[in-house]
Amino acid sequence: MSIWIVTTGNSDIILKHDKTWGRLHNEASDHLECSDFASASRVNSDDKEAGYTVPARVLGIVYAKQLQECYEDDLNFPLLDTYCKYFTDKNIIIEKIIILLTDQSQIFSSEEQRLHQKSPYWKDTSTLKPLFEWYFQHQQFTCKPEFKDLIPHQNSPGVDNWDTTLSLVESKLQELEVDASQEVYVSHQAGTPAISSAVQFVTLGKFKKVQFLVSNEYFDEEDYQLKSKYDSIQSSRYQRGMQIQKAKQLIIKGLPAAAKEVLIGIANEQTIEKINQIVDLFNIKSSLVSGQEFEVKASIDRIVTALDLVEIFFKQENYIQGVAILNATQETFLKAAIISQTKKIYERPIALSNIVGWDKYGLFIKPQNTIKNLLNLQNPLEILNQLKFPNPIPGDFNSKFWEKYQNQKDSTLKLNNSTQFQWLCELRQDFKAWGLLEWSCRYRREEDDLRNQLLHNLLGVNQQEVRDYLLGYNQDSIKRFLGNIKQVKNGSEEITNEAYQAYSQDVKLPFLKALKLFGLWRQEVNQNKLEMKLQEIADSLI
Repeated sequence: MSIWIVTTGNSDIILKHDKTWGRLHNEASDHLECSDFASASRVNSDDKEAGYTVPARVLGIVYAKQLQECYEDDLNFPLLDTYCKYFTDKNIIIEKIIILLTDQSQIFSSEEQRLHQKSPYWKDTSTLKPLFEWYFQHQQFTCKPEFKDLIPHQNSPGVDNWDTTLSLVESKLQELEVDASQEVYVSHQAGTPAISSAVQFVTLGKFKKVQFLVSNEYFDEEDYQLKSKYDSIQSSRYQRGMQIQKAKQLIIKGLPAAAKEVLIGIANEQTIEKINQIVDLFNIKSSLVSGQEFEVKASIDRIVTALDLVEIFFKQENYIQGVAILNATQETFLKAAIISQTKKIYERPIALSNIVGWDKYGLFIKPQNTIKNLLNLQNPLEILNQLKFPNPIPGDFNSKFWEKYQNQKDSTLKLNNSTQFQWLCELRQDFKAWGLLEWSCRYRREEDDLRNQLLHNLLGVNQQEVRDYLLGYNQDSIKRFLGNIKQVKNGSEEITNEAYQAYSQDVKLPFLKALKLFGLWRQEVNQNKLEMKLQEIADSLI
């Protein structure tokens, strides 16, 4: 014994001809709310034999007033005919038939809106109930159909809205007294896409054995007619399709690891490998040969990837991850920019990679003896002076280390962010730093360090705090930014992610310009390449 759940739509019942429609419409005029739809439209403009269609609500009202003898002469049920043939051919006994009807009469704010010719009100199928009852009386089923009305509440969205329709379908199917282990057939092709999706979603979750009974059109080469044939699709294929759609959304939203969990067992190894590569990118992990981690090219690749990744995090309002990665990205930039420079000293090009080293502990000035050997120069301190190295001021934190470096020829000098920033600005005086970089490299900061509060004290953060942080707490920049946002919104009530906007305009854009200025990145970057890769993988899922 099986159950059959059927959705209904505006084209479930069509007219075989238009010979009687005008007369019948006129006879029912006292029961109609307007005089529209007195003429039927061809289903196929080139073939009158294909039938005629009128809005479902009007069709039901008109034929409810007629003798049932008219039904057989005038009406055709193409989808139901195809479905019923399946059950007959397969000798399947149906114990219960559930027909979902729609009635959106309550959603409109005015009668004018409801009665408009293009209003979805006219496509409602609630008035078709007596026609469906007549149809099933003449089929092989021993049970009478049960009708469930999908009725959106007053002033709520209609059955084109996915969320509203899902709630309605869940509510109606919850009323069914059905054993979850029974075989359930679902025909969901009629009605709005929202109804179709909701019925698929709810039935797959509610019942253990689900088959989807569909009608497929095909062209008959013998009589040159367009015909329909049935097909039964196992729920596993639908579930796979739904999982694929879910994984696509997760990938597009920047959650590849979550998507991978969904796809394990249903996607091929090649797809899983592509997602693993994206997961590695989200963890700033690349296939570097050991020892190449601190080479400039490798570091710039990581920086560009990180800039795209931070953009995705801020777009998702995942600010803590974004702030942490952005801070590391800026520090990596300072090191790569300095070590990549070459300056002419005494008519001789001096590569700073001979002066400065970079390892897992950070950036440092090489020992004087090493510099002498590499450059064949007698006075490395004079070279540093010519390179405008910012000597620490006596009493500063770094001053004692600077004194040690000057006096001990074999010692190194570790460079903190503040020193690196000052030096980089001296090396390239045409370099204009963005507000956050300049603020974060100050030796002493009066404002609370948002990054430190997040990482060391596990304090929360809101969008405005992140926005001000990204703008370097510069009041002029904040005022300018808010003015631009207000101008863009121009009265719109759309909520703006100010942290994301501040990052895109005032951090990422000048950051990329700086990479070009220092000759570290030459590509034109108009779009987020990481997002493009995510979209490419999502589009490849079938």
